Amino acid sequence: MRYSYKAIDVNGNEVTGELEAEKTEDVGTWLSDRGYIVVSIAQATLQNIVGNNHKYLSIPHKDMNFFLIQLSNLITAGCPLLMSLNALYRQVSNASLRILLKEVKEKIESGKSFSEALKTHKEVFPSLFITMVEVGEVGGMLGEVLERYSYIYDTMYKLRKKIFQAMIYPGFLLIGTLLVVWVLLVKVFPVFIEGTQRTGNQLPAVTQLVLYVSNLLSNHYPFIIAGIVFLVALWKILRSTPKGNELITEFFTEMPVLGEVLKQVQIALFARILGTLLRCGVPILTSLQAVEKALSNVIYKKAMVEIREAVSRGESLSQSIGKHRKLFPESIILMTDVGERSGNIGDMLEKAGNIFERDMEMALETAVTLIQPALVVFLAIFIVIIAMAMYLPLFDIVKVVG
Repeated sequence: MRYSYKAIDVNGNEVTGELEAEKTEDVGTWLSDRGYIVVSIAQATLQNIVGNNHKYLSIPHKDMNFFLIQLSNLITAGCPLLMSLNALYRQVSNASLRILLKEVKEKIESGKSFSEALKTHKEVFPSLFITMVEVGEVGGMLGEVLERYSYIYDTMYKLRKKIFQAMIYPGFLLIGTLLVVWVLLVKVFPVFIEGTQRTGNQLPAVTQLVLYVSNLLSNHYPFIIAGIVFLVALWKILRSTPKGNELITEFFTEMPVLGEVLKQVQIALFARILGTLLRCGVPILTSLQAVEKALSNVIYKKAMVEIREAVSRGESLSQSIGKHRKLFPESIILMTDVGERSGNIGDMLEKAGNIFERDMEMALETAVTLIQPALVVFLAIFIVIIAMAMYLPLFDIVKVVG
């Protein structure tokens, strides 16, 4: 049950807050142990409870990345956990993150472990982070675990940022291309061709085709907009169903260039996360389950379930991965096998993660390099077709006059 309290600290300042406890006496004991003079304790109202539902809270990746890096640095340097959280609470500027840090501190002060406090905010803190914190607490290596997770999160953050930055120019180029196409078809072409139609001559086939598209865009745009809205709604409906989401993901994963980038992202995350967990001493089945939750591609999630089931039956990890050669390349299967034989599978998978991160960056650069000229070629072909549709009738008029 959640209680709100009001108290006076040793300096005479009023302190207010909220605390989860079984009864009011527990709240009073918690306050007295910290030297507070209790003024009032009451059960949190419905408004307060709703107000503390953090499902709507969203922490920007930049702020979460800063929090994780700073926390791992402080813990690694020997700073106590509560002192580190207090320092970060005063330092971070994001309001949502401050609220969460305040509640996490209160739960730790009330006797809960760091991982237990994080579990009350699973909608904000990733399950992989909570799992690794649990491992760090049990194994007495919280600093090392936080450092490794902050590296993983920082890598993922930089990856998302790099993908976004790489797609800015192609995105603007695509929008510009579509605007040019629309202006030429709807505004320029009909006016230019109107005079040509008055001669009564038969229009060339390419001119008739372009004129048909122009009339379609000009006279039936409400239906076109409705069709686009319908396709977007259908897309969302398909993505919301397990089977539909799997079919869409499989389609994009099998695409020549984009599919290669998507695969490299998932393979790099798989190797990096699994290698880190195994190096930290997390059992193999628990590690595979954590990797499954961390991956975003449903095809790879399904493969992780099958791999975990195979390992639980006694198969080696390399054998289990080898059954999914369409998703995992031979190199990672070989490195996993070498790691199992030498007893340092965690190290080998982390090295594989580094390799595939570099491959992923190269695949991304290749995809962006191909998209830009493809859009330019498309625009050039379209302009040539428009030019032919506009000038061929003029050539016919010149022939008649001549």
